[in-house]
Amino acid sequence: MVRLISKDVDLRELLNQIGSDPASYGIFLDKDSHLRVWIDEVYYPAASVIKQECLSCGADAAVHKHVITGKVEKSSVLILANVRQLKCLVDKLRRMPYWGLNQIADEIKSVLEDREARTFVLTMPNGTLELRRTKVMTILNATPDSFFPGSRVDLHTGLERAVDAEENGAAFIDIGGASTRPGAAEIGEDEELRRVIPLLRQVRERVKLFISVDTYRAEVAKQALENGADLINDIYGLQFDKEMANVIADYGVPVVIMHMRGTPATMQEYASYDDLMKELHTYFVERVEYALSKGIKENQIILDPGIGFAKLPEHNLEVLRRIEELFTLGFPVLVGHSRKSTMGKILGGVPAEERLFGTVAWTSYLTWKGVHIVRVHDTKPNVDAVKAVEAIREGI
Repeated sequence: MVRLISKDVDLRELLNQIGSDPASYGIFLDKDSHLRVWIDEVYYPAASVIKQECLSCGADAAVHKHVITGKVEKSSVLILANVRQLKCLVDKLRRMPYWGLNQIADEIKSVLEDREARTFVLTMPNGTLELRRTKVMTILNATPDSFFPGSRVDLHTGLERAVDAEENGAAFIDIGGASTRPGAAEIGEDEELRRVIPLLRQVRERVKLFISVDTYRAEVAKQALENGADLINDIYGLQFDKEMANVIADYGVPVVIMHMRGTPATMQEYASYDDLMKELHTYFVERVEYALSKGIKENQIILDPGIGFAKLPEHNLEVLRRIEELFTLGFPVLVGHSRKSTMGKILGGVPAEERLFGTVAWTSYLTWKGVHIVRVHDTKPNVDAVKAVEAIREGI
């Protein structure tokens, strides 16, 4: 597996993880000014060749200290290089049809291509949307037990919230009928339909926003799409209901594939990781392959790392710090960070009602990082944050 590693990760931590000689740390720290490309566990002669070819291209690579002696069978590799040097390395490795080096070359090339600024275009029943800048998705919870009481809506308040979202610059609204907060109990399909469909119909008649429906049930998704929804947001990543992928493929709409372990009721029992970002990368590769095998097209897929889902606060912060690593998978990235409990902990244990300013700060950070969609409870403050950051980056 080949992936980029964020510059926000301590290089010493990465070198220690590889098993590099501590005496070499200073050398690599002096060269850590460009891209970091991580290659997981390759046969030790391949690791040695990659390092030598990196040096011949003017780059460098960290490997396990015993690669040169052959005392380890495998080693991960951390390449420190600029784009020109990586292209040189790709050209060299492609000529080596042994130890998987030519395949590694192709993966490095793919990572480079997906790293480049890409404009994604979502094609939906009610139009198309270019994800060149960060877009805001406003949450409408048609539930009595969502963790933030201010997000709970009925038919009347839901319509008001949707109109407000449109007037204040949101691109999407996301209607959910089943709470997915930690510990939430599962409700029946009939109850979910009763909560979602009437609100969806009413909102569809009044606003031109793109409407997402937050559901993991195929029948709810199908009825939502029949009643004006534009995309489906599935916290189970197409795993809960085996018919969900077929519905997405049949209707040709975008789908948000989120990372989670367990269920909302049990997920925090599974919040343990040896390498969180590797887990996310592996999970999304597998889920994307599954989606494609079911007839879902690449341009329909959006990825969500699942902030707060089977993750402790330290995990959530690591995902946010390294969010750009997910961009190299080649799909738009959505982050739902609004008023989450991690923010409450950071701010001294404040309730969800007092986490707005922290949420807006995270929205600003994610916009600067280049996240494609932020899913939030409060439209105007977050839209303003996006506009302010984009103005610094691109001008008014």
